Amino acid sequence: MREYKSLGTICVKDNQNFIYAICTIEYVLFEDEKFKYTFTPNYSVIDLLDSEIFQGIPGLNLDLRKDKYVRENINPTFISERVPSKNREDYYELLNKVNMEYMDPIKYLILTDMQYFGDNLFVIPYKEKKIIEINNKTNNLLYIKQLLENICLGNNIFFSGEEINDSNRKIFHIVFLELYKKEYNSYKSKQKIGIEKAKQEGKYRGRKPIKVDILKFIELEENVNNKKITRQQLIKELGISKDKYYRIKKSCEKK
Repeated sequence: MREYKSLGTICVKDNQNFIYAICTIEYVLFEDEKFKYTFTPNYSVIDLLDSEIFQGIPGLNLDLRKDKYVRENINPTFISERVPSKNREDYYELLNKVNMEYMDPIKYLILTDMQYFGDNLFVIPYKEKKIIEINNKTNNLLYIKQLLENICLGNNIFFSGEEINDSNRKIFHIVFLELYKKEYNSYKSKQKIGIEKAKQEGKYRGRKPIKVDILKFIELEENVNNKKITRQQLIKELGISKDKYYRIKKSCEKK
């Protein structure tokens, strides 16, 4: 029997913007229209996270520590909370927004930037686990960042004669995350001192503010209120930060 397969990786991001690949999700659609979802948790990565960042995957009891969680011919909670059903009035409009002719739930989650309000999980394209080697850099912050990025993605790493794998991932994560925070804070502190010095010498002009077309902002904000687009889509469209969005919104409300 012919079948269609789609793969993705469920992820979460921490306060330092590191992406953690916590689970592979596979969708299989069979010729007779039966389907199956398979969740394969990456426990060595999940164990790096505390409850403030990661509260679990909806519909799965990860305490059981199963190698795989399979759901046949039913939409798992993780999918039903995020992927529009066919009986939605704007179903085909939502497909058109991501240039899809038919629904592939995994591909839809990868392409859309809409996020379920109940958690901070998102889906990226699936990539196989890698074994990589990272050489020391003159820039300690960059070196530690590269190590952490790969630790969080679940890759195995060779560096300075050591190997990071699933058996020791957690201890290396603790050590390098603490080092990263210290290096980052030191870098920001030096940057601040440099800016203050440049200001005193009249050499610092600051970053040019992003100009925003207020009429376009108002138009997009109406679309947000009418649920035609998300706030994240508005921010992305205008190329502004979330803080700037709220400042402009507050300014518009006063007028």
